[in-house]
Amino acid sequence: MKFVPGKRKYLICGDTYGIRLLQPITQKIMEQKTPFERMELTDEVKVRSWLSQQKMGCYLYVSAAWPEIERLKNITEDIGFLSEEEVQFIGHGDRVIHVFCCRCHGLTELKVTHSETLQDGMEITCCQCALLLSVSDHYSSLRNAYLGYVAKL
Repeated sequence: MKFVPGKRKYLICGDTYGIRLLQPITQKIMEQKTPFERMELTDEVKVRSWLSQQKMGCYLYVSAAWPEIERLKNITEDIGFLSEEEVQFIGHGDRVIHVFCCRCHGLTELKVTHSETLQDGMEITCCQCALLLSVSDHYSSLRNAYLGYVAKL
């Protein structure tokens, strides 16, 4: 999570725990005396309406449990927050990531608990072709997956 300075207005959105995680960002915004709004995730319709009323030049921080992040990404993209220059997502809790197999192009799900992190070079077996894959830190937003290279030739 990093603070992006120089925006016209900041939007803080998250579940109860996510709002607390974003407190250091909120503090920096307040120190700069930049306008901001905060919305707790309670109702999708309310969040969608709130985001659609925002003007250009806003920067959005979203923090929620990982399963909720994917749904929120779809909402923000529908509204027009499309790039890292406009929105930052911060997940918490357990998450499921996908690894894209370089051989069969299949996706393998990998559960990562709250205490674990995805490590470059971690090895898993492709669930479709059984190839041993080395998980890279290369992420494809198109595939919503990390790239898995051949681990051993």
